[in-house]
Amino acid sequence: MKILDKLQLGLWPTRETMPALRRLLRFVLPFLLISGCGERHVMKEVRLEFKQQPQETYVYSVSDSVEWEIEEADKPRYTFQHLQAQESRMLIEAIDSAAVRVLTMSFVVTEDTMIDAPEFVLKRRRKAMIGWKFGFDLRMRKNGEIVKVVTDDPKLAFEYDRAYKPSQPVFPDHAIKPGYAWTQNFSVEVPRGNPTVATTRYQLDSFTQVDRFDCAVINFKGELEYQECYQPPADKPSKEFIAKKYRSQVTSEGRIYFAHREGFMVKKVNLITWKLLTTTFTKDKVEQQSRTTVKDYERITLTEIHRPDQEVFSYSIP
Repeated sequence: MKILDKLQLGLWPTRETMPALRRLLRFVLPFLLISGCGERHVMKEVRLEFKQQPQETYVYSVSDSVEWEIEEADKPRYTFQHLQAQESRMLIEAIDSAAVRVLTMSFVVTEDTMIDAPEFVLKRRRKAMIGWKFGFDLRMRKNGEIVKVVTDDPKLAFEYDRAYKPSQPVFPDHAIKPGYAWTQNFSVEVPRGNPTVATTRYQLDSFTQVDRFDCAVINFKGELEYQECYQPPADKPSKEFIAKKYRSQVTSEGRIYFAHREGFMVKKVNLITWKLLTTTFTKDKVEQQSRTTVKDYERITLTEIHRPDQEVFSYSIP
């Protein structure tokens, strides 16, 4: 219908009707916008929990860009970079009667590159890391609480507590909305030191869509401090020192994208900063100190989901 026809039929607003039309639009337009945007753009509350089912496997791509800085007494400062990629698989073995999930986590290194590393660092790498595998079993409640880390290697369990646990939120037992924040404390067993406590603060920031998933965006920042002491065994004394003490400060901060309808993590970006002060005690009782700073830019993205019926879903998460 042409504009002239609308004017003749009284369908086009006139000077007399325009003020009333403006008032109507100011009242109606907000409701039209809310209806048109859909649920994911409306502020809402959600209850976050894991919903994976037995015999499902979640495959993630893990990439790490690690920057090292080493300062030793009477030596030049070393800086170098370490790039590594891994494939991680999480198999949901079972869910017991207490609703605790039995998870098997496995990792395999797929890429490994050292850039501008000093000779003493390269000598420690006696073999290529590509193809190296490691893993552990977890017991996790549906709210994300890690009940137990099952592994024969105490150092591996400590590495999980130090690097991964601060970014593993324990979700509140009620619905939350953007702006809601909570703090979580958990104990960490230190292999050559006293137990310590790590503290992480989480906040539900917003909702967004990642690929085909409606995600809750969760910001986090965790902090951990601990001390260790190493003394060479009596039957294999060191010619260079009698003891070393290590004081570590670790922060882990980043963002989690959690598919709240399906109940699993889609993506995580994380900066792990590790500051290490080493004090070396020599036979002459002389103390020498060195400082190491490590910044690990970690990115984890979902690539596949394997269902029990052999169906496989693939994703390209940005």
